Amino acid sequence: MSRFTFEMATDEHEASLRRLFAATEMEGEIQISFRREPNFFSAAALQGPFFQVIAARDTETGEIIGSGTRAVRKRYVNGEARAVGYLADLRLDKRYRSGVLVARAYRYLQRLHQDAKTALYFTLVAEENETALKTIARGRAGLPPYRDLGRIHTPAVNLLRRKAGRPRDVEIVRGAVDRLPEIVDCINRNHRRRQFAPFYEVEDFSARLPGFRIEDFYVALRNGRVTGVVGKWDQRALRQTVVTGYRVKARFLRPLYNFVSSITGGPVYPPPGAELRYFYASFIAIDDDDIAVFRALMRALFNDHAGSSYDYFVVGLHEKDPLGAVLDEFSLTPFAARLFAVHFDDGADLFRSLNGMVPYVELALV
Repeated sequence: MSRFTFEMATDEHEASLRRLFAATEMEGEIQISFRREPNFFSAAALQGPFFQVIAARDTETGEIIGSGTRAVRKRYVNGEARAVGYLADLRLDKRYRSGVLVARAYRYLQRLHQDAKTALYFTLVAEENETALKTIARGRAGLPPYRDLGRIHTPAVNLLRRKAGRPRDVEIVRGAVDRLPEIVDCINRNHRRRQFAPFYEVEDFSARLPGFRIEDFYVALRNGRVTGVVGKWDQRALRQTVVTGYRVKARFLRPLYNFVSSITGGPVYPPPGAELRYFYASFIAIDDDDIAVFRALMRALFNDHAGSSYDYFVVGLHEKDPLGAVLDEFSLTPFAARLFAVHFDDGADLFRSLNGMVPYVELALV
């Protein structure tokens, strides 16, 4: 009998999963862990209305030593809304990391895939996660193919001094219930032009997106028509990012860097154990990829939170997204991930049909 077993996670596993996430650090100069407090499954539900959490158990000790999530929601593929899978939250206790165990986990995933809820998946792998990029992302034996679709820039936009300037031909207002159908229509007509961008219904913004309020929308109006949208989404009540430490170089330079930043007004590196204070810039949708509209929305979002309790907000744009030029106007702490399409045999034709549209990944839903 194998020492390890894979099973569908239930409430019985919930506390163990939270402990696993707290103990697992992301590779890089800054070591961080992604927490799921106070309930693991509440955070997992953000990734899709249908989700399954896989738990790996050491049968000798009874410990939960690994996990992964399969989530499905409606997204745009080649301009059509359809069910698309997302593979997320792959964690494995350092003591158990081996190619054999990972391959077995993917065989379990393939059995779940037989429910035919989706034919195609995508996933993100942080560029600093060299272990994952050298293993699962290279399609080792027993794993489905990972098809590299390019780089997703995921910088932290540092909330420093307010930015001057007002848009001349566009009005920026906050979201309101009576304008919600127009907002959702703007999101969907622009997401239709982006590969893997989520599809939304009006009802999603009343109960299905915890922590987001309609007034958290920033809306661009031109001649009274909604022409662009960005949302502010603070999810720290469901999931948190905590600094656990620094590697030698960063640990050595941190005091000097923070001293200079205290004089120049730049961002600082928090102490180990600190929870990062941030929100997501979400639901990005701009008619005709109008740079002026996106700039106006981003500046309104930025200026409303500069000097607040937040240190930064996170935005995600593909390297080929024309809107990315606006990010150069802000102080950024750069981060990036590789975007992969993943499929089993039944998804090969759909993958080959992808028409080259620029992807958009909603970071607040991954």
